[in-house]
Amino acid sequence: MGTATSSRSLATRLALLDAFAAGAGLGYLAHEYREVIVANPGLIGLTLLFTFVSGYLIRTAVRALRRASSRVETIFAEELGKKPSPRPR
Repeated sequence: MGTATSSRSLATRLALLDAFAAGAGLGYLAHEYREVIVANPGLIGLTLLFTFVSGYLIRTAVRALRRASSRVETIFAEELGKKPSPRPR
């Protein structure tokens, strides 16, 4: 079985590949629609701002959910540890 390090490495590689693909796609679109971009810089700026803020909010939500999950797991582990054994004595 794989370790946590190898799965993180794989996730990092996939994230970099996704970023490259997104960058290449955006570069192609920017090349094709050059006149539109130059004509509407305010709209492009607001779109980029919205995109970055959305990414930050998603990241914050994921971190909060992970913290909550670890707290719930800790509570379950403590409660299950206090439970008497199901075997007869």
